[in-house]
Amino acid sequence: MQLKRVLGPVQLTFYSVGVIIGAGVYSVIGAAAGLAGESLWLSFLAGAVVALLTALSYAEMTTSFPGAGAEYVYMRLAFPGMNWISFAVGLIILIGGAATAATVAVAFGGYLKTFMAVPTVLSATFLLAVCTAFNIWGLHESSWVNIAFTSIEIGGLLLVIAAGIAHDGFVEPLLTIEIQPRFMAATALLFFVYLGFEEVANLSEEVHDPARSMPRAILWSIVITTILYVLVSLAVVALASPSELAGSEAPLTVAIQKVWSGAGYFLSGIALFATANTVLITLIATSRLAFSMARDAEIPPIIASLLPRRQTPWIAALLAFVMAAVLIPSGSLELLAGLSSFAALLAFLAVNIGLIALRYELPDHHRPFRVPLSIGRLPLIPLAAIGAILVLLVYFDWKIYVAGAVAFAVSGIALGIRHWFNNQPARL
Repeated sequence: MQLKRVLGPVQLTFYSVGVIIGAGVYSVIGAAAGLAGESLWLSFLAGAVVALLTALSYAEMTTSFPGAGAEYVYMRLAFPGMNWISFAVGLIILIGGAATAATVAVAFGGYLKTFMAVPTVLSATFLLAVCTAFNIWGLHESSWVNIAFTSIEIGGLLLVIAAGIAHDGFVEPLLTIEIQPRFMAATALLFFVYLGFEEVANLSEEVHDPARSMPRAILWSIVITTILYVLVSLAVVALASPSELAGSEAPLTVAIQKVWSGAGYFLSGIALFATANTVLITLIATSRLAFSMARDAEIPPIIASLLPRRQTPWIAALLAFVMAAVLIPSGSLELLAGLSSFAALLAFLAVNIGLIALRYELPDHHRPFRVPLSIGRLPLIPLAAIGAILVLLVYFDWKIYVAGAVAFAVSGIALGIRHWFNNQPARL
């Protein structure tokens, strides 16, 4: 049971860029400016370096072991005698994907209120339903929606950049580098602005030439978004003070309104496309993970059912929709964001650990792309990535750890239920 190959390198790169940009930069840049001051651009650059370390690992894993499911598949291969690891990782990432879709859908509802008074729960659920319809329709068709929405997102950032370039002081932060005491806190915050490239790993089974297209799409998306983010950071600091940016829920709007008073509605409109695009890609990636787990009978096999003509995992798509929709009425955006963040960190750790394990487990396996720098079979960059992720964890709110504990508890209960139904003891 295989998914249909429909994506080329351009479409894949747009998917990766679109989900990275998302809506995060439209809000989190203000808080980061309050921490990093005029060295905001440097925090963006440092965050990109940390993301790039893991992006290289994803590039190797997606080309060496292409298939829907990404991190779940890698854990299954790396630890073949301990399937509970892959099951737990897969389930937690499913929960994280649903939490991400729910969180961003709620943000969509908030932006929509700028234009019309629609209850957030209603508008968020409607967005999930529309994105699920595109998911079931087909990845090829969804890719054109993603390309259009991503282009609009980039257009909004380019508008901010153009306003900053035309203003005095655009290049001053580059000439007077001053590291603020809370620089690392800002870097930890901005690291999450780069999340998203890992989600395209779930699409590798639907790519025409994954050995060539996957590493290029992942690495190019990091490069493109880093350039955009650094230029945007220089622009907003030139247009507004870090304290002004930090005190606003819409920092990009605050910055550009210095030169264009009507920018608020314009950027809110762009944020609608940004949030919708993130929800679409997240639901697609989550449904592919569910499909892969069902194909391996880790969850009910019926979830791996494909539409006869379109070859899309329609039940997995509906499952992703239901999981996200159930989380929307919780009203706790902090908890949803915490689950999403924890799942992303877990995915990163899993990929880097899995890569190291597979270098020893399958040393002769063909790897079209290999992470450079190794001592014998031991790759050094994944070790650096693991260290960087652990360091960044120190700077996050305790609620993330609580959300992580909840996710672990849910996965443990699900694992126990699965073994109980299978009438076999859990191998722990």
